Parts: sequence; C-alpha cells; structure tokens
Amino acid sequence: MRLMNDMKKTTTTVRRQRLHTAIALLMSATTVPSLYAQEEAPQIEELVVTGSRIQRMDNATSPQPLSVISADDLTSSASIDIGEVLNENPALLSSVTSTASIGNSAQNVGRASNVGGSALNLRGLGSQRTLTLVNGRRHVSGIEGTSSVDVSTIPSALIERVEVLTGGASAVYGADAVTGVVNFVLKDDFEGVDIDFRTGMSGEGDAETNSIRALVGRNFDANRGNVNLSLQHDYSAGLRAGDRDFLANGGRATGDVNPLLRFQKGDIDPSTMPNLARYYNFDNTGRYPFGARIPTATAFGNSYNSAFGSQPTLTSAEQALLDRINSATPRALLPGRTFNITSPYGVVALGDFGTTIGLGQEPDLDGNGIGDCLDSFTGYNSSLDGTASFGAAGGCWIIGEDGSLNTYQDGLVAGNFNQFGAAGSYIAPNRPFVIPEDTKWAVNLNANYDLTPTATAFVETKFVRHDVTFGGGGNQATDLLYGAPDNPFLPAQLAPFATNPGVGFVGPGGLYISRDSDDWGHNESYNERTTYRLVTGLRGSLDELGLDYEVSANYGKFERTMESPFTPITDRFFAAIDVTTDPATGQPVCRSDLDPTAYPRTTPFNFPAYLGGRAVSPFFTFSPGDGQCQPANIWGGKGSISQEAIDFFSYTRTVEESIEQSVVMGFVSGSSANWFSLQGGPVSFAAGGEWREEKSSQSFDSYDQGIISVSGVTPQGTSFSPGDWVGDVSAAKSLGSSPGNRLLNTSAKYDVWDMFVEAELPILAGLPLAETLTVDAAFRRADYSTFGSNDTYSVGGVWAPIMDFRIRANYSEAVRVPNLFELFSPEQGQSFRPNDPCDASQIASGPNPALRQANCVADLTANGVQESKIFDGNGNYIFVDPLSAGFPGVVGGNPNLKPEIATTETVGFVFQPRFLEGFTMSMDYWNIEIEEAIAEISSQNIVNSCYDAASINNPFCELIQRNSTPTSAQSGGFVFLRQTQLNFGEALAEGVDLNLSYRFQLADYNISLSTNVTKQLKLDFVEPTNPGEEAVIDEDLLEMRSPEYAGQLSASVGRDNWSISLRSQYLSEMALTGPIETAVQNYGEGIFTDEFYSHNLSGNYQFNDTVRFYGGISNITDEKPFITERAYPVSPVGRSYFLGINVAL
Repeated sequence: MRLMNDMKKTTTTVRRQRLHTAIALLMSATTVPSLYAQEEAPQIEELVVTGSRIQRMDNATSPQPLSVISADDLTSSASIDIGEVLNENPALLSSVTSTASIGNSAQNVGRASNVGGSALNLRGLGSQRTLTLVNGRRHVSGIEGTSSVDVSTIPSALIERVEVLTGGASAVYGADAVTGVVNFVLKDDFEGVDIDFRTGMSGEGDAETNSIRALVGRNFDANRGNVNLSLQHDYSAGLRAGDRDFLANGGRATGDVNPLLRFQKGDIDPSTMPNLARYYNFDNTGRYPFGARIPTATAFGNSYNSAFGSQPTLTSAEQALLDRINSATPRALLPGRTFNITSPYGVVALGDFGTTIGLGQEPDLDGNGIGDCLDSFTGYNSSLDGTASFGAAGGCWIIGEDGSLNTYQDGLVAGNFNQFGAAGSYIAPNRPFVIPEDTKWAVNLNANYDLTPTATAFVETKFVRHDVTFGGGGNQATDLLYGAPDNPFLPAQLAPFATNPGVGFVGPGGLYISRDSDDWGHNESYNERTTYRLVTGLRGSLDELGLDYEVSANYGKFERTMESPFTPITDRFFAAIDVTTDPATGQPVCRSDLDPTAYPRTTPFNFPAYLGGRAVSPFFTFSPGDGQCQPANIWGGKGSISQEAIDFFSYTRTVEESIEQSVVMGFVSGSSANWFSLQGGPVSFAAGGEWREEKSSQSFDSYDQGIISVSGVTPQGTSFSPGDWVGDVSAAKSLGSSPGNRLLNTSAKYDVWDMFVEAELPILAGLPLAETLTVDAAFRRADYSTFGSNDTYSVGGVWAPIMDFRIRANYSEAVRVPNLFELFSPEQGQSFRPNDPCDASQIASGPNPALRQANCVADLTANGVQESKIFDGNGNYIFVDPLSAGFPGVVGGNPNLKPEIATTETVGFVFQPRFLEGFTMSMDYWNIEIEEAIAEISSQNIVNSCYDAASINNPFCELIQRNSTPTSAQSGGFVFLRQTQLNFGEALAEGVDLNLSYRFQLADYNISLSTNVTKQLKLDFVEPTNPGEEAVIDEDLLEMRSPEYAGQLSASVGRDNWSISLRSQYLSEMALTGPIETAVQNYGEGIFTDEFYSHNLSGNYQFNDTVRFYGGISNITDEKPFITERAYPVSPVGRSYFLGINVAL
C-alpha cells in the first residue's frame, strides 16, 4: 500500500502501526482484522489498492473482486510456508507450495528439480497466468521453466497484508495478469524493534519447524527519513515417507489395471474348478495357473476345445470366476504398486531364459519340489518356455537385504511388469522426503527519505538464501544387468547354470539381475536457491498540477544450483559390474583392467544404446587398464558394493541456472479537480510506461552434455579426444545416468516496452438510484522484441443505486506473449514412461474404447507389428506393451508459438447494509476464456490424445514414434516422444465467488466472522483437432485440485488483551485420479473423495505493551492427505502445534 505523499510522517510505535493496519483491513469486504487494538481509528487517507494505480477510498469500490489476507492470518498456521496458508484461499487452490513441491501429481510447476519453490495459481489456469507483485512492482521469477515468482522468498516478517485480485488486470500490470494479481504489501516507515520466535512440531514429535525474525527500524533527520532492516531464519526438518504409516512402503494408492481381471494365486481351486485347473496347468498346456487375463466363458471354451478336443462343462464356481470380469472395473486404485521385475537388491534370472533348462527344471531352492521359476508368475514370465509367458523379463529369484537368494513371491498381478505388493520387490522406499528439509536466510534493507516535502526517494534491497534437501530414493539402474559366467560375485547356488548358452539376442549365458539399488548412496539432492533484488526510485507529488508520480528501477536475479550426488556414470558403471578373477592375485577385478578391449555388455534391450546388447563401444570417461576401475558386487545384498567402486562409477551431478529481470517504470496519477469535474466528481487517472528485460540461462556438467574426457579409438576405427562430443562417435548422447538424453547449455532473453493509461469516471453521484455510478477503463500497449506490439484493455464500472448496495462489472481482453521458457528452451533429452494406451489393459480407459482400439490397430500394423501380437486366435485384441523401462525423447520450447488471447468477465455486487453495521456480502460471477492457450502437454496426454482422436492423422501422433522392427523384442513399443509447448486450443474457466464478513461487538467481546466460497462451473481445456472434426474437450472440473465447491471460514473472538481464531477449509468431492471423463468408467463410483474439512485454531495473548504470546493447533482433527496424494489437501505432517513469542520495543 502506498500512502499519498502529502501525508505527514509521524513517529509510530509498533502497537500503533498494527492498529493502522487493522483499521485499513476493515475496509476490505473479505478481511478478518486483528482484534487486539480497540482504540479509536484515525481517518484513513486515499490508498492505492491492487488492481489499479488510481488512488481510491477503499477497495469495496473496485470494479473487480479483491480480497485481503492479513499478516495475522499468515502466522496463524503451524507451517512457516506462507504459500500453504494462501493455498487455502479458494481462488488459489491449485497453487503449489514449497512444502508440497515433491511429487505433486496434480499440478507441478516448472521442472521437478524446483523442489522448495512455491508458485501461486489463480483459478487453476497456471502460475504463468498469475502475476505476483511486491509493493505493486514486478519481482524476478524463482521457478525455472516459468515466469512465476517463488513466494517462499518473500520474508513473512515484512508482510503487512496480501491482496488477491481475482480478475483480469493485464491492462494495468501487464499481459501475464490474465487470471489476476497477488500483491504482497510490505511494511513501510517502520520504527521500533520487533523480534519474533516460533517453534512447532507434529503430534508425532517430528517435522520440527523453527523461525526467528527480527525487524528493526527508525526515523531520522527529523522524521524525514526511515530505514528498516529485516532478518529472518527459517528451518523445517521435513518429513520422510517412512515417518507416516499411510506413506510408508508405497502406501500411496496408484491406479493400474484391476487385478480382478486376472487370475490371482489361489483363484483356481482344482476341487471346484476342474476344467480351469486342467487348462491352466503348465504340464498340460504350458500355461501358468495365475497371472493371465481371465477370458470370457466363450473364449475359454474355444481354447479348451482347441487343447483337448471337447467343450468343457463349466461348474458354477468356474462360471462365477469367469464372470468376475463383467463386474470388475477396468482399473483399480490400490497401495503398494510395484515394478515387479526389479528390487532394491536384485531380481535374478538365468541367462538362457528357459531355452536350455526348461521351466520347472531350474533349481528348487525353497525345496517345495517345484522348479523355482514355476513358483511365481514373475518367474514364469521371465522364461521363453511357457506358452503364454512374456519372456526375457524379471526373474525367478530375489536377493534379500542380507544377500540371501530367495524364490520370488508374487503380489496381486496387474500386468507383466506391475503388481501390488509383490514381496521384496521394489516398493517405494521409506527414506525419500515427502516434505523437503528446508533452511532459509533472508535479509531485507529498506529506506526512504523526503528530499523535499513533495519528493521521497526510496530503496528496497533483498537477499534470500534458500537451501533445500530432497530425494533419498533408490538409484535406478537399467533392467537385466549382465553377470558373466566367470564373475566371482554370482550367487553360488546359480553360478553352475551361468555357463549354459544364452538366447540368441541376449548373448552368452551368464545370469541377469534387475536392481534399483538403494545402497550405493543416499541419493539425496540439494537445491541452493539464491534471490537478489534491488528497487530504487522517487515518488512524490506535483501540487500545482494535482498529480502524484513514481519512477523506479527494479533489478532482480535468481540463481539455483542443484547437486545430485551418487549419479552413475554409465560406462564406468558397466565396467565396474563386469567382474572377473585376476589370475595373478585370485581377487575380483574389473575385466577391463586385464583386457582394455573387453568392453562390457549392457542389457538385452540395448539400454544404454551406445554400448548395446551385442555391440561394443569404447570407454569415454576413463582409460581401461589405468587402475581406476573398482569391481562392484551387485549380487550380494545391501552394502555389497564397496565404497571404492561407488566412488569410481558415480559423481555429483550439477545443474546451474540463472534468471534475471530488469524493470524501469514511471507513472503519474491524479484527478481533473483542477480543470473540470463530472456530475459525480473529478475524473481520476493514471498513465505511465515501463521497460522490462528478462534473461535466463541454464548450464549442465560435461557428463550431461556428453563431452568425452579421454582419448581412444572406437572398434570401427574412429578416433576421439577429450572435448569431443560422444554423439559423433557412438549412438550415445550423454555420459551420465541417461545416455540417450543430451542436455545443452542454454540462454535466452527478450525485452518489452509498455505504455499504459487508466481512468475512473464518476458519472453520477448523490442522485436517486445513482448514489454512485462510476466507469473504469484501462489500456496498455506492449512492444515485445519477440512478437512486436499488441494491445490490452479493460472496461468496468460500479453502480450503487443506494449506499448499501453496489453492482460491479468488468470486461478485459489480454494478449499474453509466450515467455522465454515456452519459446526458446532448446530440446533437451528426457526419458518418458507413459502408460501405452494401445496395451490391451488400457483400451477400456479411453472415452471411446472402440475408436481407441481401431486407431491402435492401424498404428501398430503400420509399424510392422505381427498380427499374432495384436489379436489371438479368437480375434481378441491382446497387444501388450513390450517395454519394461522408459524410452528416450526430448522436451523443449517452441519458437512457433502464437500469443494467447484471453478475455475475462466479472459481474457481481457488494452489499453493506447500514442497518447491520460491520456486515459485508459480495458475490461475483467470473468467466475466463483463453484462445490459443499455451501448455506443455504431458507425455500421457500426448499418447492418449493420439489414439483417442478421430484418426491417427492428428498433431499428437506426430509427436511419437514406435519400434517398427517386427523381430525386435520391443516391436510396437514407444521409442521416441517429443514433448513441447503447444497452442493447444482453448482454456475455459467459469465460476461464482461468495464472500461474507461480519464484525460486531457482543457485550465486551469483539467478534469477527468471514467466509469465502467458490463454486466452479467450468474448467475445460479444448484440444486442437483436424478441420471438420468435433472439438475434443478435456474437462478438468472434479479432477484432483479442481472441486466444484471450495470454501474457507474464519471466526475470531477477542477481549481486552487476548483473542482466539478458528480457520476452516471445505472442499467438495473430487476424483482421486484419472481424467474425470473416464474416472467412473475405469474405477467405479468409489473413485471420488469424500467431502473434506480441516480446521486450524490459533490464539494470542498480549502480556504487556512489549510481549505477546501466540500459538495454535493446525489440522485439529488430524486429517490425512488423499490416498493418491503426498501433501494434498493437507500436509502429511498431520496434527501439529506451534508456539511463539513476539517482543515489540
């Protein structure tokens, strides 16, 4: 809030400043003010409120909805993350907070590496369309990949209030204010000392938070100047998955194919199901008794007849089991989902995959009289011997933490690679953070000085250092790592079988292990986030002209360094696990130390591609035989890999980025009082201009860039030297953990010149049925270095037929130009793993299953997939996604993007009856339409949209490629995906906001009540289609974070020197997962959440003029996140407590 410059500076105690703040907040229709001070209020001067640069008496006269969140509200939570409190506002429900920035399945911001950042998102239309300001001025972005401000860098010690304008404000502030503005107003002219310390923890005794904040300020030179210094240190210990039962051991529910659609262990009872037991019998038909899809009764009868020459007479039990597929939903939402062909310490398979030693002939380590590969569907499915087995995937044994070799035990089978709860298989580990460990230091130094009675110079400086620790999961490796027959680390029970010949495409015998290790390092990553900001300028008044003015220069810089230790270096990793015995010493040694030309095998699936299953390629990061390589034992359980080996094949990956913003702005505001007036009064106006430059850069280490560090010669005779790019001499693109993905150093910038003007025309005042009639208009022209000029405008008005009742409306049109990331981010390598919509288990998930299947058949056939892999002998569609791991692709910007065109409409009223003093009611309808909306479509949406369109000739199918080699083990699987920014169509949002507040006195008690409720009517994204085709509408309403109703209720009661406040949140039901269009179809009616309520209680006690105690309980009823979420709609911390003391001198 900027006070008029003709206001006199006065010495202000801390208590008096709080009183002024509380009185000003009373003028907002949705504010619950502080209840401590009850002294008589001084007269409030005109203020500049968010949404306009014109000074107004109060924001109730604004033509657009405006709500205010007080500093007391921000400190009434156990969380020290201000974004978490703001997220309770219904309009900001889709925002991402720093505490919930890990694995946010519903709405992530920027790249996953931005853990710790907090970005605001109005109306669920994206943080890039929400403008965040500090003192009405722009702030440098803090979220890589967006133009969004990281609000966690705004020190709460300085915040006076937060103003939320939920309507288009592009004509006033710039085109990126499409859905509105959130303005953080900081304390100004502070004098005194204010020290605050608070601590908190969960009811479980963990998730500790501590914060200490000091604000010191004083006036000087006869009150002509003021300087204040803010120091703040915040610490959050974070929370790990294992700290909460509902998150431990993969406790979050995940959607997958419903296990009820497959035979599970124990389903087929030979005593009551003789026909099924006879057919699903490996000795009779080569088929396994569980794990296969349940056929229809007719299909089973035909298969049975083909096998035995007669139709079966089904028993009632058999008929009931076969009929289960008719009542089961296509998908199920269950905890403990596993990628069952791997584990933290290894799933092991024989290298012959059943071709030399048939199923059932392998070792029987558990002594049950059955070969171990027939003890599990995973074991059966890893053999090429079974009639219906997938082959060459998974294994029959699992290595325990202690290194023991055990027969694999299945969970509930959902597919060839996925199960729920497979014993010992890879379940999400308990070490990873679900709330990051967070340490923050902030220093702000602000000053202003009256150069003359009508001119004030000001400066704002800021430094924030924000360290975040996250991650902690397993170090993912590729599947089916090879162990040669002479590897001394092979399990002794299986080593004799490693000499059997291998399968043709897999190579020579040996053993294979799939291991997503969690024992070669904690795998935690660190974000070091630093923000600098300097604002300086001059503001004042030109009394002779009746004008106020401000000119300012604003520079901000954000830097982030991410370090990820224990990242594997691919060629070193495969060299280290290719172990043999040194004949001279009898000790394990890297094979390359004995024979520098003996290049290690990678995997049967040629991951990573530059070595390949059969091809050989040289070492690019070390010279074989130089003694660096250290043998790694990946076969011995937890801790079997030596630290020397870990140090050899891993490194600390580093990514650095920088975002810079420079702004020069000037404007004048005033009225026509010196020249003319309309019937309702003088015209108020503001006009000015702004120049802004945005820069960003990102750099990667040499491994990510694929820079060779040694000299050598490829087997094909091509020489290479340090500094060469690996892609010039091999199929690799990088040298780190993802050889198929090259990352490039990038930089980009643009600048824009703006001019703007706005006016408030008081047409009528003080007349019958026209107590007030005001028209507002604003216009902005922007000239971008990237797109040229475009215009933005808005028009609105307020009509008050009587003093008690105001009708307000606003219409705005904005042109949002793509930001740097959307335009110029170069294509970077990335791995993808969407569910293949053409997998037989996914067909029913489409909005039109028949259309999806037809498109899949057309595309699979065009890519050479054999018909026998698409249909079985009965004509049933049976295609199975052949991939067991991710596949490469690229993600990047799109220089061919077009600007968005957004229109925003709001219509509402404000009711403040004179007969009920202190009561305010407002209701506003809002509608936002964005044409040519820009979005980065997710990989899952890309592949789904390809096959759910009218035909495969659509823009989405052009972004993907499938394996077109019929003889490949991955025939028909995805091999490439391009994820880019697109003008995908339209974004449509519509809803109604209701705000009620009532402040009154009852006996000696001061009571304040308020509620904000939003009813969302629409949240649609219209996808592009070919000319003449019907538009495809992606409805997001009722999906996660998009409820139909969202509300917040606040209640406070106070007397003398104490107050108690209750803040509650309400959310109506939402779908737990999946697109809403197919949620019930795929999961049934139980896919929806219950209505959600949470409650926070806080209290304050003013001990004396200096000391105030405060504290509270957050999440009183100990609500949990939804079963599919880690931290939504509440933190996984659960019920938590906080206590603080404030000392004001």
